[in-house]
Amino acid sequence: MKRLLAIFVLPLLCAGCRSENMCTIRGTVSVPDAGQPYSAVLLQGGEGIDTCRIEHGAFTLKTMQNPQVQQRIKLIDAGGNDVGEGGIYDMMEIVADTRSMTVNFDTQESSGSPLTAAMNDLIHELDKLLMEGDPEGDTAGKMDTILRQAWREHSHDAVGLQTMRLLSFHLDYEGMVTLLDEGGDFIREAEDIAMTLKYKLAPLKSEGSVLYVSVGKDGGVVSKEEMDADECLSSLTGGGGYLLLDFWASWCGPCREEIPNVIRLNRLFAAKGLKIVGVTVKDKPENSMSAMAEFGIDYDQVFDLEGIICSKYPVMGVPQFFLLDPQGDIVLKGSHNLDEFEAFLEKNL
Repeated sequence: MKRLLAIFVLPLLCAGCRSENMCTIRGTVSVPDAGQPYSAVLLQGGEGIDTCRIEHGAFTLKTMQNPQVQQRIKLIDAGGNDVGEGGIYDMMEIVADTRSMTVNFDTQESSGSPLTAAMNDLIHELDKLLMEGDPEGDTAGKMDTILRQAWREHSHDAVGLQTMRLLSFHLDYEGMVTLLDEGGDFIREAEDIAMTLKYKLAPLKSEGSVLYVSVGKDGGVVSKEEMDADECLSSLTGGGGYLLLDFWASWCGPCREEIPNVIRLNRLFAAKGLKIVGVTVKDKPENSMSAMAEFGIDYDQVFDLEGIICSKYPVMGVPQFFLLDPQGDIVLKGSHNLDEFEAFLEKNL
């Protein structure tokens, strides 16, 4: 009898444990067209965790509680397409640090989840600063102050991880390590943070290697060759013609949007002497290869796994484009809109 009771009771206890660890997210949102079906999707690291239909402007999503993980909610239409124009407010960041929370997708406000509120307050404060600037003209300094304050308050949770991602753009290696020593181990061990540390070391290194991937006109990989980073860069910049360097990553949405434009430039000007080379930034080779195949990239690539080549140029983010003249000097740079590059090449090639 006791064994029989155990068979029934233990599953109930386990189910109760799972319930205790779940977070329920109840949300409201205004959809673009009330006559069309829409769904809310909960994402973690680009993968779908949960999804549900939006009914009468409301949705409910569930996920496991974890204060160290940042997730986001987005809307999709009946065809599975993202709803919005690609801005930061087309998604809402959440942290499942509680059993239940409510969110207003339209206003990006939440209740019941302190970390979700802190995450979105930080995002909105930084966005406002970038849009309006600092009245005293020190936008970068003001941003650093905001991020350091957030780090002091959240160095052991998901808000701290996001803060470190933003701080790492302008911290040097030693400064980044100093702050990481104050935070949770999971932040230092995060894949992108670990790779950023490797990139921060690149300017301090006297040598390093890259993987040069030769690509055919049909987009197929012809060969892969490990090369000394400095020798690779010298061979590229010493070719005697114009060189367009495209710093990109497979995880970067704007990079993926620009790939067709880079392919178009390659097909317009390759025969006239332009060489285009993509340089991957903080990316796994297998992910880079997958994106190359997906888009049919038909120009060579450098897998800059140690950030050596990236350290030679003022790369502040991705995508980033640099057009070099035959002497290897930068004549144009930009992060989007290749029209200026095309106009220059039309005139000079």
